[in-house]
Amino acid sequence: MKMMKRLTSVVCIAFLLVSFILMSLPAEAASGPSLRTTLTDNIIQRGSKKTFDVWARNSAGQKIKAIVKFNGQKIEPTWDDTEKASYTLTFTKEGENVVTVLASSDGGKRKELTYHITYKKANPGEPIGTAVWSVEMFTLGCGYLVYPVETTIYEGENAAEQLVRLLHDHGYVSYYGGSVKQSFYMAYVASGTVRGEQFNGYKKSGVPDNPCQLVIHPSIPDFLDAHLEETMSFYDPNDYANNWEGYLGEFVISNGSGWMYSVNNVFPNVGFADSYPSDGDVIRVQFTLGYGADIGGFSSMGSDIPGVDNQPSSGYFNAANKDQLTKSICNALSSGLLNYSKLHAAYDQALTVVSTLNSTQTAVNNATAALNKALKDAENGADTPEPPQPTKPSVPEPPQPTKPSTPKPPQPTKPSIPEPPRPTNPSNPKPPQPTKPSVPVPPQPTRPTDTKPVGPNPTDPEQPIPEPTVSQPVLPDPTESQPGVLPEVPETSKPDPTQTTPVTPGPSDHPDGTVPTHTEGTTENPAENTEKDHTAVLIVLSILCVLLLAVIVAGVYSLRKKGKSSGKE
Repeated sequence: MKMMKRLTSVVCIAFLLVSFILMSLPAEAASGPSLRTTLTDNIIQRGSKKTFDVWARNSAGQKIKAIVKFNGQKIEPTWDDTEKASYTLTFTKEGENVVTVLASSDGGKRKELTYHITYKKANPGEPIGTAVWSVEMFTLGCGYLVYPVETTIYEGENAAEQLVRLLHDHGYVSYYGGSVKQSFYMAYVASGTVRGEQFNGYKKSGVPDNPCQLVIHPSIPDFLDAHLEETMSFYDPNDYANNWEGYLGEFVISNGSGWMYSVNNVFPNVGFADSYPSDGDVIRVQFTLGYGADIGGFSSMGSDIPGVDNQPSSGYFNAANKDQLTKSICNALSSGLLNYSKLHAAYDQALTVVSTLNSTQTAVNNATAALNKALKDAENGADTPEPPQPTKPSVPEPPQPTKPSTPKPPQPTKPSIPEPPRPTNPSNPKPPQPTKPSVPVPPQPTRPTDTKPVGPNPTDPEQPIPEPTVSQPVLPDPTESQPGVLPEVPETSKPDPTQTTPVTPGPSDHPDGTVPTHTEGTTENPAENTEKDHTAVLIVLSILCVLLLAVIVAGVYSLRKKGKSSGKE
């Protein structure tokens, strides 16, 4: 009886000890790694190239290296940073292609995702789908520069070429670094009437057929103003009006300003030239004043920006996903039914919600649903168009009596003296303009192997003389942008189209073609990323289990020995 009590006590102690050890382990350790991508299973791919992102984390939430295989062959990332890794798929085999993504951590636990993509080859220049594009200035309180519009995607064309064509078709000029094929960095969007072939060292895209003035009046929201005052080393809300009129881009108003873009609500860590849109994508080009923290894209900037310790870890606020609302606005514009009263009211409300930086996801979803319903009602006849406003009939004025004209005596005429011919100047030089005041040059974001271009220099001989601004409101284009020929773009060199170069984002990409060396996460086996503390816990657990078994065995042996001794007596 005593032996059974002792044995029961030993088992209870062992059970409590094991329970305590298991409770002391992190709850996440049992789940293993997490893995997600921007790929979708069972899709049809027309373009020969497709870019996608991979997020791989261990149970502690730390980034680990994933292994990506395309039809069984391992491929390396186009760009890899502390948040995610970006990959480019190049399709050559028609039919089904298989992509596998594997992550391993936490003692060898694995997570694997498999995608099946059917490739249907298209000829170069052939339309392969459409994407919804928009160019937004919500951080300035200025609404859209280019309203959401469905644009055609052509085989072999990257996002840089599509962006230049979009701006050209809407009457604007872009100044950029690199080329549309490699290392593209959009530095400024400018009025279509500017003449300078370069601005602050960046080259100009082609001249639009119907040039449009960049007429904006920044009115930065109060809640954003407070964040910028706290986090930016240079911030002046009047900077655009005083020094940059007609040019909107990097270092305007703040040291964290510039153009960034998102594809399906994800801010890529590669530049426009390394991004290949697919059918159905929503691409939003957005102006930021705070390294993307004001539009939800701060995490794609990396950790090499100036004053990173003073910046928010994620963003100034939670940015809602506005892609579906952007699509709905595009559909409403292209429907030609905005003269219907209910649809027009829902459209106005949608514009208010989408342009509000800190709109909640609930408000965005409600505005999307309301706009979709109003559009459907207008198409089905459940809504009525607004009646035209009555115009006053024109009343002809009675004829005024005229006085009889008294003939004047003929005046003597002077003999005409022919003027000597004046030489014509084909270049039509402009009169000298007053020099702009000097613009303070804020600290510039730096990268491991390159340097951001300096801010504006009004005395730069290459800087164009600013054109006089003509007040012209920017109106929505309710028609679909017609596919046109990409405007001629001067290029300094013709890159090898088969070579993809990683580009440092800053904010949308880096202006030159340098490639920083990235050494993070280059181990072949992702299991080597396992947490050392997890391994130590497992080792301690194993030792304790062995000791526990030894105690149980010793106890049983002792009890049996005592039992035998008592039997002999």
